[in-house]
Amino acid sequence: MNASTEAVATSAQSRRKSLIAVILSCFGVGIAFGLGYPLTAMALEARGEPSWIIGLAGAAPSLAILVLLPILPHAVARIQPATAIILGCVCCAVAYASLYFIDNTVAWIALRFLMGATIALPWIVGETWVNHIAGDSHRARVISFYAVSFFSGFALGPMLLEYFGATGPLAFAIGAIGALLAALPIFLARDLAPDLAHEPATGLIGGMRLAPAAMAGGFLGGFLETSHFSLLPNVAIAGGMEEGAALRLLTALIVGGIVTQYTLGWLADRTSRKVLLAALGLIYAALIAIFPFVLGTPGFALALIFIMGTTVIGLYMLGLAMLGQEVEPSQLATANAAFILMYTSGSIVGPALTGAAMSNGPIVGFVGMTGAAALILASVIVFSRSRAA
Repeated sequence: MNASTEAVATSAQSRRKSLIAVILSCFGVGIAFGLGYPLTAMALEARGEPSWIIGLAGAAPSLAILVLLPILPHAVARIQPATAIILGCVCCAVAYASLYFIDNTVAWIALRFLMGATIALPWIVGETWVNHIAGDSHRARVISFYAVSFFSGFALGPMLLEYFGATGPLAFAIGAIGALLAALPIFLARDLAPDLAHEPATGLIGGMRLAPAAMAGGFLGGFLETSHFSLLPNVAIAGGMEEGAALRLLTALIVGGIVTQYTLGWLADRTSRKVLLAALGLIYAALIAIFPFVLGTPGFALALIFIMGTTVIGLYMLGLAMLGQEVEPSQLATANAAFILMYTSGSIVGPALTGAAMSNGPIVGFVGMTGAAALILASVIVFSRSRAA
């Protein structure tokens, strides 16, 4: 092996190690993110707090992300990627530990806001890191591993909470440990981080214009994911399902999305990502239209929701892959912040509009609103300008 070949091999090995580190880190971020919402709701409900307080505490992390996103790209340009992720994870861990020792609801809401702010750092930097060093020929498959890692951690969080309970110290300790686990691989691979120190040349609105199809996919992903996580069990119960069977639909949705991500990524690396992104929206609309007719048969309902998980969770992964394909490396942090803004906006608007539509009929309202959103956003994706193949 000559010196040039050896250098290429070393570079490829370093890239692989760097990607493995950030993908493993995302698992811990998923645990910390997925545990926080049900833990807050259950703990505050056990204290007898009213529903509006519980809802406010639940919305605090998303509000923090929305407030801070305009300044995060500039922060990323000035802080080393590894330092930014580690700082965010450590602060999140401290906030988790503080929740257990504080018995003041206003302080809890403030801490949840802080946790949203701190988790935003590993979120935006981690995704920018992956997109920055993933080669375009394998980009969607690499990002599929990233998505699987995050959603696996996200799904594990509520499971751990169910096992350990929400009132003792263990649940809070698990959240803190999850955040610290996210920092560990980044610390070990801190010398392999890409150079993200590019001052943004545009703001978030300009970032949205860099990849409009990807932004539409991110918004639809947030809209559908959160609508399903929040309201799908209610729809199933309204259709006659028992509570246990209705909750199992959520598990099927997440598992279906997780196990099919690599296949979807493989397909996205071999075809037009824009066409595939629009197709996911259309396929979702077709599947959700069938859903009311299988509600009476839990087995068929589980199978349908399992398949639907590919579309619901795949939208984010595929949108992120398109982002890396369309945006120059110097603008990735800004575009990624805009993408997260769209996703977070969708996650706020989705449950609000879908919940309102369900007031006159849970099944028809849910199916009609989510199906219409999928069709509208799929049309936006099709007709948006894009240089993605």
